[in-house]
Amino acid sequence: MAEEEILREESVTVVGVAEAGGPVPAAAPEKREVKVGVKEDVDDMRRRIKSLISRALMVGLNTPASTIVEDVVKKTGVVDEKWVHYTTVQVQNNISKELFARVPKSERVVFIPHCLRNAKACRAEVDEDGYHCRKCGACVIAKITAECEKRGMKWYMVGGGSQVVNIAARIKPKAIVGVACYKEIQLASDAFKGNSAPLHAVMLRKSGCVNTEVDLNELIEALDA
Repeated sequence: MAEEEILREESVTVVGVAEAGGPVPAAAPEKREVKVGVKEDVDDMRRRIKSLISRALMVGLNTPASTIVEDVVKKTGVVDEKWVHYTTVQVQNNISKELFARVPKSERVVFIPHCLRNAKACRAEVDEDGYHCRKCGACVIAKITAECEKRGMKWYMVGGGSQVVNIAARIKPKAIVGVACYKEIQLASDAFKGNSAPLHAVMLRKSGCVNTEVDLNELIEALDA
């Protein structure tokens, strides 16, 4: 599978962010397209997107999700498909936000993709419940599982969307936190459509088959949503 860069600070493109130290055109600066290379710029864009989505849902409860995405994309001026995907996921999360918040943390289940492992160093055993992290500290999964357990949340490190569906059908979680690439998130959204368990998704910052990346702060925010 070709590796897809998702929300990496050095490769995200937006419109309307001035280039550090560079000249700003006098006419219509909001149309200028630049590269965002600072983590603070990425975090700021995330906050802007989330704020606009919250406001859009407050004033237009029956507005289609696709319309909200289009409106937010227009207002932020993003031109990178990765940010459009991020916006879509955040709209989906917000639509089910209230249902998700009603579920106690102890009754939520977290699905972690095995691609976040350090593929060379990982010694996790695997069975029908996925990979069993040994908490060796060679990758971010030890930190993620620690945060889950701190909140009393059960977690599974899985090999793909089909395993998520199979486990969910067996354990019947009340709510789900899923970490995945955009494609897998959309597949999961379709699979759980009509299911009583709300899904809160966290999109990988860098996706692919191995050694992917997630923003740990954003994941912790999702655990506490």
